[in-house]
Amino acid sequence: MKIVTLHTTMLETGTYVVINGGRAFVVDPGADAERIIAAAEAEGAKIEWVLLTHAHFDHIGAAAALQREGAQIVLHRDDVKLIKSFQNLSVLAGVKVEHFTPDVTVAGGETLDVAGVSVKVIHTPGHTAGSVCYVAGDVIFSGDTLFALSYGRTDFPTGSFAQLKNSVVNKLFALEGDYKVLPGHEGPTTLDYERAHNPILTD
Repeated sequence: MKIVTLHTTMLETGTYVVINGGRAFVVDPGADAERIIAAAEAEGAKIEWVLLTHAHFDHIGAAAALQREGAQIVLHRDDVKLIKSFQNLSVLAGVKVEHFTPDVTVAGGETLDVAGVSVKVIHTPGHTAGSVCYVAGDVIFSGDTLFALSYGRTDFPTGSFAQLKNSVVNKLFALEGDYKVLPGHEGPTTLDYERAHNPILTD
């Protein structure tokens, strides 16, 4: 499993193209569908799946375009309503999000076969009601739930600090062992480091 990191949108969203031989999936395609497709093709792979950690505009902007190219979209059921709503925050940024319908909706707890990779879905509400993290091997794609020495905002629609803290402390930090954490913005970190240093522990 090879991971190609791109930064998309004005907010420098972490968009991850995961390569598994000739197959690929994308986590949080915020924008630039052509560049995302090209990144997969450069590795000799075709994008089969799109995994969305939540439905804010800067994480879903290229989803519809990738779906037209044959990719199947996964999103938590509680965030589906955000796609076509002002609650995806696109209005605040002055951008337009092309609407789409997810192919697969999840509740959390599922283990999916995604382009030949086993991916576990962890429901981590707090940033949005339907935020999730995806675990593939020793990697957590944490979206806007957990960042390096930080955590997601909870002042947007459907956000909740109490839920976010529970998601981070009692779900992510409770996982056994260490993981590389690839967040929705800024650089990577590790779960062990965040267990020891993340300010959510004392906030």
